[in-house]
Amino acid sequence: MLATDILLSIAIVGIYTMVHIYLRTEYKNTKKVIILFIEGFVIATIITGLLYYIIKHIAS
Repeated sequence: MLATDILLSIAIVGIYTMVHIYLRTEYKNTKKVIILFIEGFVIATIITGLLYYIIKHIAS
């Protein structure tokens, strides 16, 4: 995996996680923010990984 691919994956995961938290929390409950951050990070990582392997498979 190239360095640019890794940086792009991290950026996609970070952006999705921030949007996920922004849309689903009230910012008053710290525990809820942490749970949403973990949930969003896991979902975004899975989606990014799947997209990476699909693109890699199509490109080869």
